[in-house]
Amino acid sequence: MLKLMRLLTIVCLFFGFGTMTYAASPNPVSSAYMQSYFTTIAAASCLGVYLPHTSQEFDYLRSYGWQIESQQGNDGKVELNYAVAKNYFPQVNKQIYLVTFRGSASKSDWKINLATKKVNYGGTTLNEMQELAAQPVPKDGAAVHAGFNSYVDAVLRSGVVDENSKLRGLFKRVSEEPDAYLVLTGHSLGGAAATLLGERLASLGMPKEKFVVITFGAPAIGNSAFAEQYGNKIKLLRISNTADPVPGSLQTFFGGYKQFGEPVKYSLSNKISNLQHAMAMYFDYSISEYYKERDKEISMGRLEPVADRKITQKPVVAVWVNTSDSLKKLAYVTDIKRFVLDEYRKMLPSYIIMERNLPKDAYTTQDLLKLSRDAGAEYMLVCGIEGNQAPKEGYWYLTLEQGLFDKNGRMLTIGSFGRKVSPAVGNIQAAGENLWQAREALCEQLPFIVTQHEAHLGY
Repeated sequence: MLKLMRLLTIVCLFFGFGTMTYAASPNPVSSAYMQSYFTTIAAASCLGVYLPHTSQEFDYLRSYGWQIESQQGNDGKVELNYAVAKNYFPQVNKQIYLVTFRGSASKSDWKINLATKKVNYGGTTLNEMQELAAQPVPKDGAAVHAGFNSYVDAVLRSGVVDENSKLRGLFKRVSEEPDAYLVLTGHSLGGAAATLLGERLASLGMPKEKFVVITFGAPAIGNSAFAEQYGNKIKLLRISNTADPVPGSLQTFFGGYKQFGEPVKYSLSNKISNLQHAMAMYFDYSISEYYKERDKEISMGRLEPVADRKITQKPVVAVWVNTSDSLKKLAYVTDIKRFVLDEYRKMLPSYIIMERNLPKDAYTTQDLLKLSRDAGAEYMLVCGIEGNQAPKEGYWYLTLEQGLFDKNGRMLTIGSFGRKVSPAVGNIQAAGENLWQAREALCEQLPFIVTQHEAHLGY
């Protein structure tokens, strides 16, 4: 996962509304880069919301300053599952709220998905919205998916509006306070809910420039008249891929539905067969797109390259990371090593990245220790990343092997951390979960390991 960024000045915070200036460069960073960056934050939250009480994705976001609360509810007809998060950015005096809706994970969710009848859409109060939805859809009138509409009505009643249909809580703060901004996001059903809630918030008076909707693999929520009349009322970043059937499912099987918003389509690897809709896949691709955009910014001089050497008053750690040849069979394998190196940089106050391929006997090779010591390191951290396929199985074990040594060659800790993962899907998520355990092992030996980070600009 990635640190949230330090800004010096800001015209407007999110995609397409302006440009941003970084401490590292006097030049404005592109909106494409900002879009890719915040997409990774939304993608991580969409993973975490499926297991909100135990997910390492939420724990990880918390380590970067996010305060996250899981929200569950049931009004007798609809089961609600979403998370509310916030993070404050002192450099720009901005409080960012992130509301993430879970995708389909229960029988109740599938009942909502299958309620494909269209209902009339409109209204500027909750009562008007409900009354109009109960009326027949006029010819050529705007209409939305009945199941999604019932879900969002329940969300509105649960904490968005008061008895007078006035925005309350965080939604009131976002609408009224200049230092507040809202991101609505979700995967699949969650993306549909985020989109329709965004439309309802606009109808309830929230200014369009105060929020953005980011969805992953979300189906359409309404008919052509709805898309034409209401589609431009919100800022929607609609992410899909070249093989995911869900975004087009309602149009294909039921007809009368139309997508809208700004489309972003990931070109899916042909190594992915039946996992075209998995949120873990969307997270992998979001990280990859982020790195591409970051490299463009570096090449344009708008961002500084990530340093391979950082020296403070804390002990210096020499870091050796190697990836095996077997990982070349996995899609986007280069991102795994880059992700791991970035995370070690964040953990260590002082480090030197020792770039070379490790020999097979790396854990006992004294040359590595000598090179580390000659570089001025007091500790040597050796990491190997492997991807091994189980015999006659369709999954891999992505493992991270980590060894820590002092400058005299004494082994302080060694461990192997593994996750079962499908080929080419979920590798960044698995690498992150492995790293979480690896960090705990380092914390037991190195009291200076950084575990909490403030929200600021960086990689």
